[in-house]
Amino acid sequence: MKKILIPIFIVMAFVLGMVFSELILDGINNLIQSDFFNTRGAVERKLDRQIEEYEKLKDRLDRKTGAVSSLLEEMQQKDFQELTKEELLAKTRAPEEGKVRIEAGMGEIYFKPKGGEDPGVNAVRQALNEKFKTILDVSGDILQDKIADLNMELVAMNNRLKEKNLVLQQNLLELEKYREALDRQQEYIGELKDIQSDLNSKVGELQTKIENGRLRVDFKGDILFESGRHTLTGKGKKLLGSVAPVLLKNMENNDIFIAGHTDNVPIRPDSRDKYASNWELSTFRAVEVVKYLAEKGIKPASLTAAGYGKFKPVADNDTEEGRSRNRRVELFLIPRIIRR
Repeated sequence: MKKILIPIFIVMAFVLGMVFSELILDGINNLIQSDFFNTRGAVERKLDRQIEEYEKLKDRLDRKTGAVSSLLEEMQQKDFQELTKEELLAKTRAPEEGKVRIEAGMGEIYFKPKGGEDPGVNAVRQALNEKFKTILDVSGDILQDKIADLNMELVAMNNRLKEKNLVLQQNLLELEKYREALDRQQEYIGELKDIQSDLNSKVGELQTKIENGRLRVDFKGDILFESGRHTLTGKGKKLLGSVAPVLLKNMENNDIFIAGHTDNVPIRPDSRDKYASNWELSTFRAVEVVKYLAEKGIKPASLTAAGYGKFKPVADNDTEEGRSRNRRVELFLIPRIIRR
């Protein structure tokens, strides 16, 4: 019987020791206000504290998440492309004193802090603001350099434009003078047509034509001169005598140019002592006409003579008809404005 009671007593003592030891250890922990002994109550209290800390961390994390989301939303609402156009690109101002100046308006990209936000979020925002400010400062320096270069180019362009404007004004003045001269020339051409009509009505043996602003009168050489001679024939003097009065009354604004021409037939041997070639013969004939017109009252200063010999034919010298046409004297009535 005693042998049975001893094990039971030992077990009961162990159980009671376990129960009361937990209470004793908890009492000691409470007394020293610490969970020095790892009792069940201590473990539960530690667990409660961990749960409470978890809840605080979770709440803090939720607040940080909300603040970051707010910051991201604010950043997304910032129209950086529009800001770049408005703030970073050059803006022109009205030119003054003929100069063009371009200046850039610089803007700031700042995120305004919101109340109740986490200090970490504000630190991120501050760092972003500093970064943007640095970018703007660098961009501003680059932009100002480009603007300075552009201003110099614009000044150079303005100078070139001024020079071109001066040239243009000079050209316009010259053009206006030319237009006035052209109008006067048209008036003179009208006068030449009147003279041509007068000559054709009074002298029937002439060929007249207005070309290049001049009135050309053709005289057949065979009418004015004998073959191989430069002395005017009676018929030639009569013809020139009928032309001279018409010319004389129209010499106020005109000059007369006489051109002598021959065919390609060489000078006869018996005349070579006077005319070495057809050049001399054509020149002598032109001078003879000039002298005759001067005798009729036309001022010598308005008369010019030239000889072209055989070198300006108007027809083929291989036929008698062509050679006859080439033996001629041309009288040009030239308005002085055209001659100038």
